[in-house]
Amino acid sequence: MAYSSTNPVRKLIDFGITSAGSFWAYESTHAHAAVEAAGFFSGCAFGSPGNNAVGMRVGDLLVNINQSTAGTSAITLHRVTSISTSTGFGSALNVTVSAASS
Repeated sequence: MAYSSTNPVRKLIDFGITSAGSFWAYESTHAHAAVEAAGFFSGCAFGSPGNNAVGMRVGDLLVNINQSTAGTSAITLHRVTSISTSTGFGSALNVTVSAASS
């Protein structure tokens, strides 16, 4: 299952004085391996058109809260590593995060 604006990533706090420096939370049934997929946070980048545009920037931090009924619930910490688009000018800007911290 992919990211959806019906369950958006939420900004918790701004902590930096530069353009990047926000802390985000995403709570879902997605395991950390799913959110680490390239461009998982479709359209979530700052300046992206559309409903998913929440303002994530490279350098921001994300806590992924995986709520699973299968007993594999976990909380992982990630950093926004890149912003990309697969279709060019005027398209959604997708966010990719780092592998989970250990």
